[in-house]
Amino acid sequence: MKPIKNIFPAFVIVAWLYAIFMLSQPVEIIAVHQDDLLVRNFPLTDKGKISWWKKNSAMLKAKYALDAGNSTINIWDFGEGYQTETPDKTTFFPSHDTDYLLCFDDMNVPERCIRKENFLMYLHQAADGLTWYTVEGGVYYQKENGPLVKHED
Repeated sequence: MKPIKNIFPAFVIVAWLYAIFMLSQPVEIIAVHQDDLLVRNFPLTDKGKISWWKKNSAMLKAKYALDAGNSTINIWDFGEGYQTETPDKTTFFPSHDTDYLLCFDDMNVPERCIRKENFLMYLHQAADGLTWYTVEGGVYYQKENGPLVKHED
């Protein structure tokens, strides 16, 4: 009976160490397709996502010519990687629908799509200096050098 008592605490410690390791991984930029940014290891919280964008937007603008100025940028989790444009085989009923995929026309290979369910963040910067952030937890906006405010419907 004593070994069982020791296994559970060891399992909990290993699980915590694994979670800390996974959460501490830096964001990896996989690809940029016009206004779509494909990443891995994106922050989990809304504020973490917005903070990452603010810290890295200048670098993204310089390195990838990615700029939210008067336009929109979509950030996607790269997930399982690029896929071919085929109907979803995971649905119960057979279908010819490929609307679950976002395909990039700037790629000339069969594997050029990602799943739309991997959406992480959408941002839009208006001409008046107002920036909108749409994340899983809601919509936030911020005037230039102003506080970040959660939009209430």
